[in-house]
Amino acid sequence: AVGHLYPAGTSMLADVADEDELGRVLELFPQYSAIWNIHAGGSGDKSIDDAFYERDVQQLELAFEGQMHFATFYAYVKLKEQEIRNLVWISECILQQQKDEINKFVPVFSMNAPWRAKKTR
Repeated sequence: AVGHLYPAGTSMLADVADEDELGRVLELFPQYSAIWNIHAGGSGDKSIDDAFYERDVQQLELAFEGQMHFATFYAYVKLKEQEIRNLVWISECILQQQKDEINKFVPVFSMNAPWRAKKTR
């Protein structure tokens, strides 16, 4: 089995009908509970997708700290995909005249990333 949710979590997620139920299911799994808390406890400007993207970027950045493995190639491709998502987000914000929303992208290898800002404080 792959992942932390299989088999019990996936069957519980199949029965989820709204966001509150999703939160109750994710609270049972510590790996995803922290991500849910970022979304639920935030000011409402960060979606659950953004919280998962931030976690992915954080994990992918850690792949570059190891040696002699192929994870760096996978991480490189995935981080490039995130950069493309960031560029699409910025260009859509510009096209839709939503300049105050531009900074809501997920930073890649940035010292201002939320997970790095917590460590320095």
